[in-house]
Amino acid sequence: MNRMKSPEKVRETATSKPKVLKNGFRNVEVEAELREELERLKQKVGMGYEVEVLWLPGTVKHKAGRQLLEEVEDNTIIIYVKDPEEARRLLVHGFFEWILNQYSKPYRQLINSLIELFETQQYERKEKIIDALAKLVESTNSKI
Repeated sequence: MNRMKSPEKVRETATSKPKVLKNGFRNVEVEAELREELERLKQKVGMGYEVEVLWLPGTVKHKAGRQLLEEVEDNTIIIYVKDPEEARRLLVHGFFEWILNQYSKPYRQLINSLIELFETQQYERKEKIIDALAKLVESTNSKI
């Protein structure tokens, strides 16, 4: 496989792999390796062919007061760590999380549908009560 590097974006030393540069450009070689590893996982498991990986090294994102190292959003595994080895480990973690999300997805959809139905019914009830109160106030004002 031919891996092309952009010299102005990626710097390589004799003893190490290219790193993320200070100007914020990502290491395209590591990104390609992450995509290749994801493809191997898909082939081994036989599912998840729609899943993609996005490496955003050094990006800081918090959820519930904790800094995220990676997260799964829809069909994308987003990895925030700078270290390529840790990124590979988190890719596997994220892929398994995506698989488990597929199992729980119908339950979430059902619960969200029930919540939406309940909110609609409650809104209609609230509007009826408001209309009744408005009529009561109008009838009280007309008698004064």
